[in-house]
Amino acid sequence: MIRRLVLCAATTSAVLLATGGLASAHIDPDPVEAQAGSRLTVGFTVEHGCEGSPTVQLDMRLPEGVADPVTEPADGWDGSVEIVDGETIVTFAGGPLADDVEGTFSVTMTLPPTPDATIHFPFVQRCEVGEIRWIQIPSEPGDELDEPAPAMTLTGPVASVPPTAPPTTPVTEPATTEPATTEAATTEPATTDTAVAPSTSEPVPVSAGVDDGADSRTGTIMFIASVTVILGIGAFVVFRSRQARGRVSNDD
Repeated sequence: MIRRLVLCAATTSAVLLATGGLASAHIDPDPVEAQAGSRLTVGFTVEHGCEGSPTVQLDMRLPEGVADPVTEPADGWDGSVEIVDGETIVTFAGGPLADDVEGTFSVTMTLPPTPDATIHFPFVQRCEVGEIRWIQIPSEPGDELDEPAPAMTLTGPVASVPPTAPPTTPVTEPATTEPATTEAATTEPATTDTAVAPSTSEPVPVSAGVDDGADSRTGTIMFIASVTVILGIGAFVVFRSRQARGRVSNDD
């Protein structure tokens, strides 16, 4: 009986220790503290599955104020970022990640510019069977939670990154457009020159037509005058011949 009681007590202790170990296996971001407004890569390490079932997907909601999130590559996993109901959701899908194997999933982001504040990253760990919802946020510091959301503390001063890239873009754009306008200006006079060329050749046939008409009118006048002279001479000859005939008849 004593041996049986000892064995039962040992088994119960082992179960309690194992259960306590799983419950204490919280997911903390790496790093847990960072400068407000800074841009860095934050890693989230999954230590176990869902009561023996392997992990196949992680859905994490980013805190308000986080900007420009980008998922980092993870072997066998696909990362994506989308907006759902006004909230930014980061998803890793793939695997599976065995229950007894750890896996780290990283996201590069710009942290909110709010020093002396704590931000949380609630997410749901989905397994082939079951899920764990790491979404609990403490109402007061020091609260003990079963499935707390990963938390990060932001420190001051607020980091600032000078926007060096944007000013270089407007400077290069005018330089590329100016040669195009000068080329168009140089090509336009060439088109006007070719349009003027036909007008210079037009007076030549017009003047030639005027000379031909004058020559034809002069020839016509000379022809009429010649015919008039010939007709006049003929009429004079006929008149003289009739006078001669009249004289002969009078003499007889």
